[in-house]
Amino acid sequence: MQENTTEENLTLKVNKAIINGDLATLQQLYNQNEDIFHVYTPVGTVLHLAAEYNQSAIVKWLIEMGMDINIEDKNYGHTPIRNAISEGHVDLFKEIFQLGAKIYFENPKHPHQDPLFGAILAGSKEMAQLLIDHGADTTIQYFERKDAALMAKEQNQTEILALIQAHNATLPADHVPRTTPKEEDEDDGYEEEDQYVEEPEEPASHDVIRAAFEEVYGPIQTTYRHKYPSQLFVQVHIIAPSTAYPYYVLFTTGMSDYAIGYNLLYVENMMKVPADWLDGEADWSDKDKKWPINWLIKLANIPHAEKTQPERGDIVSNNDGLATVYDIETHLSGMLISAPTDSDIQRLPIEGKEIRIDELVPVYKAEWQYAEVNGNEALQEKLAVAQVQEVIDFQRPAVVDMPASEGPSKPIKKPKKLSNSETIRQRFETEYGPIAFQFTHLTVESNPSIPISGNIIYPTKKHPYYVVCTLGVSDNVSTKESTTYSTKVVEMMMKLPLNWVASEEEWTLPEKNWPLRLMAELGYHVRKNSLKLDVYTTFPVEGEIAAILSEYTNMTHLLARPPIENDVSAASNERFFIVTNQLIPIYESEMDYAEGIYGVDLIDYLEKQQADNVLVVNRPPSV
Repeated sequence: MQENTTEENLTLKVNKAIINGDLATLQQLYNQNEDIFHVYTPVGTVLHLAAEYNQSAIVKWLIEMGMDINIEDKNYGHTPIRNAISEGHVDLFKEIFQLGAKIYFENPKHPHQDPLFGAILAGSKEMAQLLIDHGADTTIQYFERKDAALMAKEQNQTEILALIQAHNATLPADHVPRTTPKEEDEDDGYEEEDQYVEEPEEPASHDVIRAAFEEVYGPIQTTYRHKYPSQLFVQVHIIAPSTAYPYYVLFTTGMSDYAIGYNLLYVENMMKVPADWLDGEADWSDKDKKWPINWLIKLANIPHAEKTQPERGDIVSNNDGLATVYDIETHLSGMLISAPTDSDIQRLPIEGKEIRIDELVPVYKAEWQYAEVNGNEALQEKLAVAQVQEVIDFQRPAVVDMPASEGPSKPIKKPKKLSNSETIRQRFETEYGPIAFQFTHLTVESNPSIPISGNIIYPTKKHPYYVVCTLGVSDNVSTKESTTYSTKVVEMMMKLPLNWVASEEEWTLPEKNWPLRLMAELGYHVRKNSLKLDVYTTFPVEGEIAAILSEYTNMTHLLARPPIENDVSAASNERFFIVTNQLIPIYESEMDYAEGIYGVDLIDYLEKQQADNVLVVNRPPSV
């Protein structure tokens, strides 16, 4: 026991010295005990930890002292340079690379193993460019659909997206992206056990944790696996209700693969859900039923991502409220971290380490606000006196005074479900101002299932131009019920100059409303023919679209780009991902320059003429 305590104290001292950048203390510890090179930290070896915290001097010293610059961590095979990439430490990346570090681009099986994905998540444009310059594969498609461009879009990293698309434009025409096997049920970042294809080898501790829970509560019924790009591979296991334990037991494995905090804690989480949770035909994939899984995954990742240490008695508040986020009729809005009531499951000794099991108990907003003022222990005493059970109870009385509007007797009214066009309309009006006019019947051909309107927003001080947009292109799109990943739908917009019309009546004139008709015709064409319209692409037009464009301009093609206002570039709504395409008429010479595929370089030239890409009908060609 004394030997283990000594080893633990050494580990804590080494961790603290590295995180604080205290090279002198680290060297002193080395003089006392050369075993510091064998210390294992929450993110890997001491060299991994130094790279994670951007401690250049310590990294160089460790390498000079003989540590392998390409040493891999135990779980995912990451090298120290990968830690520098994931944190966006550009200068350190360059230093380690010059010292001989290797960047492993070959055969990644999952996004979290891809260095370029790490740079995207770090939001580092410079790091992404360095990786592309050093040979990163920008087109590999994980699960046959998720590539670096999609990741950049999802993370709203528009500058990195432009880098990736510009690089992809230089690839040979016959380039075929590599793929990893397709996985189903990707919508919420987890999947059921029998649908899984590829996974890292899990530590033996997972079997021990599962066995411990099954011994107490019964056999595991279902397993969901977390698939977000992350150093963790979290699984959520579900045990069905039994006579002895009349509730669902949910618990994680994977959170304890890495230690947390200075004290090197190893933790897993659990929750208890009522036996009638899946009433009727509901299942765990339903939006208002799966949030316990989401919470377990979220709270498994937070301590690792934010370098924090969860303590029993802490409350993790949900500022948006569970009802808003998860569509549940409840006012519970935070999670209390507590010890399980079943003593056999509180702490599990596994492979020379102790894994602490924490139970998550939902609490009211007024309760966690009370704890903020009076301390967590004061709230726990009140919960104990009231005999509040760990099983989620949406109608339990609060243990502190709170407004009636926040109590369980008045369930939150579920918000009205918005259509895709209403969702993106809110974004437009928030950014540009209220829609002043709306025109319908803009297309030559019509279909009641594709009702497209043209909408006009007046200029403002912030946006000194007219914004015109479609609404309806994104509506009434069918999607298979079994499909859980988002279906991409589009709306169109253009920007028109301040002097476009002299009065409101002029919008009825064909020579003034042609941009509305152009967008509506294109939207109808895209919907009718189920076409894919990607941003940053140029394309020729035909039919009624070409007729409108040629009648009022000398331009013959269109460029689709996301608007520079990020808040209107995209939005999510249930199963749909709504993308806004700003349309810019272009000349044939500009189309040829962009090679008809990627318009990133062309946009740079167009923005030199007009920064906001406001329409100029008689502008000179940009190239």
